[in-house]
Amino acid sequence: MQGTHHVERALIHYHRALELKPDLARAYLYRGALFTQLGDLGCSRADHAKLLGLDQELAAKLERIMASASTTDDDGLAAPYN
Repeated sequence: MQGTHHVERALIHYHRALELKPDLARAYLYRGALFTQLGDLGCSRADHAKLLGLDQELAAKLERIMASASTTDDDGLAAPYN
């Protein structure tokens, strides 16, 4: 349900899940990925920082997601690798 039509709803659910269980690592991963899609890298980095203390493997996944977002061009297409 993380599609463009469900962004606000997804954020509400992630925020609520983390209110109920602040150590729910997957919620930080998914919310961080959603923030990355929205271009809010500050919030993505905050979720990544939290993940580093909870689950190193999921933190690495979010780091890759954030890195791939920074290698896209203005059209949202992946930039070619050199």
